[in-house]
Amino acid sequence: MIKKSPNVIFKSQYCLALNSVDNKFQKNNYKDERLKDVEDMFDYFSNEKKKIVGMFEYYMGHTRGEDINLVLEDGSYASKEQLKKIKTNYKEYIKDSNLWKGIISFNPEYLNENISIKTLEQKIAKEVMPQFLKYCGFKDIKNMSYVFSIHTNKKHPHIHLAFIEKKPNYLYCDKKVNYRRKGKISIDEQRYLKRLVELVIEREKYYTPLLKKTNEDIDYLKSYFDPNDKNFALKNVSEIFVEEKILKLGELLKEYRKNNNQSSKRIKYNSIKNNELGKEIKSLTRDIKRYLFKDETSILYASKKDINNDLNKLNEFFDLLNENNNIKDLVSDNSIVNKKQEYIDNYIYNSIVNHSLYKYEHISMVVKNKNNIDKITFEDLIQEVAYQNSKRNKYSDKQRRKIVLDNYFKGNSNMTKFPSKYKMEKALKNINYEMEKASQEFSKLFNYDVKDK
Repeated sequence: MIKKSPNVIFKSQYCLALNSVDNKFQKNNYKDERLKDVEDMFDYFSNEKKKIVGMFEYYMGHTRGEDINLVLEDGSYASKEQLKKIKTNYKEYIKDSNLWKGIISFNPEYLNENISIKTLEQKIAKEVMPQFLKYCGFKDIKNMSYVFSIHTNKKHPHIHLAFIEKKPNYLYCDKKVNYRRKGKISIDEQRYLKRLVELVIEREKYYTPLLKKTNEDIDYLKSYFDPNDKNFALKNVSEIFVEEKILKLGELLKEYRKNNNQSSKRIKYNSIKNNELGKEIKSLTRDIKRYLFKDETSILYASKKDINNDLNKLNEFFDLLNENNNIKDLVSDNSIVNKKQEYIDNYIYNSIVNHSLYKYEHISMVVKNKNNIDKITFEDLIQEVAYQNSKRNKYSDKQRRKIVLDNYFKGNSNMTKFPSKYKMEKALKNINYEMEKASQEFSKLFNYDVKDK
């Protein structure tokens, strides 16, 4: 079987900091040699003869207009003055920081078919390198310096890159920050960089359409948890058993907020502590979510299934990137997919807890103001009974409904059998402005941050 040639190859090397405790070199001129290496590295990176040009410019004998073939952190090209300053800075940084160098090589057809060189340079500077350095354990990208240049003087176009710490910037397991002692870039770190590079190259062709479809399906499912939408799933819950759970959850949330002196209107599910009360709240929230998605014939079930299919396709795409690069042990870093799954789950959980607290407090007010008929709806009566039943022994749905009828439609004659029917019909027709206003205020609780899409 012929082994497929990888589209992206990455090789790296490093020079230990001059003051590193691991630096075993004892030669008298070692420091001078390292400083000269820095000088030579930047001269090689910025060599005009290796500067990449378009095919037309190449045959016309033209080169690009940039003075220096060296790309900086912001995606711009270095000027002569900047190149001189960078050389000076790196000679200072290398005293305490390791210097990492690498070469990313490409199949020429792979680049030509998918991305322009100009776009690739911007993606490497603004997306790939910051994410890669974060993955390597560096805390603040502002405390890193990195440069690179693209050369085409060989059969395969390639990128020369270098990066270094300006100040202690490596986050250790004990949360302390110091210079990174380890020089070697691990296999996982190398694979992660290759995946990032392939991702930006193939994004427009494969990744962006997949991501767009996923976001659209997530937005559609979210609409069923928006109180401004007529399909608001929690508003349409009809089983008294689930209404009891919603009201019980609201009661627990009110107790939790009181215990923790919380007064904000919005509840964040992820901020709930994992103490005994918090665990009970989270367990009940998950129970309600499972109920909402248990019916395989429902729209919610189908919508969630669409999202799961989208996420599986994204996973398959990442696995294909590994396969194309002959990575036998598939890298299981699917942070993008995991964040999408976490995002939609948290949105639903947040909707459930905010809705539950609102309904509990609303029903509590109804109970306190029973004589104010205009503030009681038929739904309020049903939910009030559900609330009253929540502390009793468990009944079947049929038994609960019988209790509702016994409490509100009892009587021996037609005149007395439905004594409150007229009042309830009147309440339904006379929902006052205060109720509408409360509903509008409630909807504001769901203005969630949607930046991470």
